[in-house]
Amino acid sequence: MAIVRRVYSETLAFADLVRPRTLQLLSRYGLEVVLAVRPWDARALPDVARALRDVGIPLSIWPMLADEDGRWASAHNAASFGRLTLSVCDALAEAGVPPRDVLFDLEPPISHGRSLAAVGAGRARQGRRGAPPPREREGLAGIAAGLARSTDGAFEAASRALARATSEIHARGIATSMAVWPLVALDPPGESAWQSLLGTPVDALAAGHVSVMMYTSILEGWSRGTLRRRDTTALLASATARAVRRWGREAGISLGCVGTGAFEDEPTYRDPSELAEDCAIARASGCDKLTLFDLGGVLAREPAEAWLEAFVSQGEAVPGPVSKRVRAARTLARAATWALSLPR
Repeated sequence: MAIVRRVYSETLAFADLVRPRTLQLLSRYGLEVVLAVRPWDARALPDVARALRDVGIPLSIWPMLADEDGRWASAHNAASFGRLTLSVCDALAEAGVPPRDVLFDLEPPISHGRSLAAVGAGRARQGRRGAPPPREREGLAGIAAGLARSTDGAFEAASRALARATSEIHARGIATSMAVWPLVALDPPGESAWQSLLGTPVDALAAGHVSVMMYTSILEGWSRGTLRRRDTTALLASATARAVRRWGREAGISLGCVGTGAFEDEPTYRDPSELAEDCAIARASGCDKLTLFDLGGVLAREPAEAWLEAFVSQGEAVPGPVSKRVRAARTLARAATWALSLPR
């Protein structure tokens, strides 16, 4: 099994990424950088790519649109996302520093994500359990309606647009990968019910690597007290096994969070031991292609070495009992997948 260790860099300024100490850490732990690139970053990117190349650190670029355009790739912005991605690849090629890989971060628009995050974070802060009150139910209904709007012809058009972009990237000799929500792994091969609902055409892209975002810190923190740490690790194990069954050697897992990201209030790991445990669980479940979120958090929570040692450690996972909460979550996921597959 190939061992892959990548680290997302979304929150770290380019100037801090190329500082000698950061480069030394990345080299010491054999990490590939998956670097977020916004439209306004394009001019500075070639210098960063040269600095990484000169010390032998592989670079994957992680294109992101402006927030008002959805930020991440989806059925809502596929054409503009494809144009941005190809323009960044062309600029780096012209500078003589093409990336090793391009990451397609396939998620619903950030406005929908912020709404879901606000519900989860608010409930977690108040420590409430059970069904959400009417105002929150209205918010959740609005989010669901927004997602459902991507299930018509826009999904097929987005599939074609993003597939063309990946084909053009491959023709340039550049690999592609994807970061995806765990729900899409529930789609059986040849089916796309969850992909259609979320507006994220994963199967259409034929990327060489699919990294499922299983952030146990977020699952625990935003579950309103429903899930405990041991519940989220059990879900990580089952999600990893499902991803491996679904995508085989192409499957990977994104772990976290060490620091906050786009929402700025994501729950994070308590300490490096939780990261080490997640890594061991993913490996024991059949996956050794791991990506950590995120480099800015690692450097902000010194000593950085403790986090990176945990990320590359080879400890053994100690399985625990599966709780009723986890069994209920699995049953709910299966039932939702079945319901989505029914003819409309």
